[in-house]
Amino acid sequence: RLVINEQEVISFLNQFGFTSVSLEVMTVRQQAALLAQAKVVISPHGSGLTNIVFCSPGTKVIEIFSPNYVYHCYWLLSNLVGVEYYYLLGETLPGCALHQLIYPNSRIEDIFVNLDELFKIMTFANI
Repeated sequence: RLVINEQEVISFLNQFGFTSVSLEVMTVRQQAALLAQAKVVISPHGSGLTNIVFCSPGTKVIEIFSPNYVYHCYWLLSNLVGVEYYYLLGETLPGCALHQLIYPNSRIEDIFVNLDELFKIMTFANI
């Protein structure tokens, strides 16, 4: 799944001092070192969030979901490792018929992030 407006989200988060990273180009050791020092992790739902096991207790995690697929595995993992977990439901492409043709499986649905909603959850999380 992709974030449809990824560049907008990155630009928005850069204003708050965030750095965008692509875990898929890093070794596991590099991923572990990066997440161990992270204070906040904001990510769409996906396997990269498994790396929150390397986060320090108290790290804040915001997971972004497609509104048609929400799965609690990283909430459970967050509770096990002691990170503060928050989530945001993204938006999808408009048009039900088109939507079903493009995404027959809601688990792979791309996500549009509403920046106002992202700001609200960041404020709620004291980020």
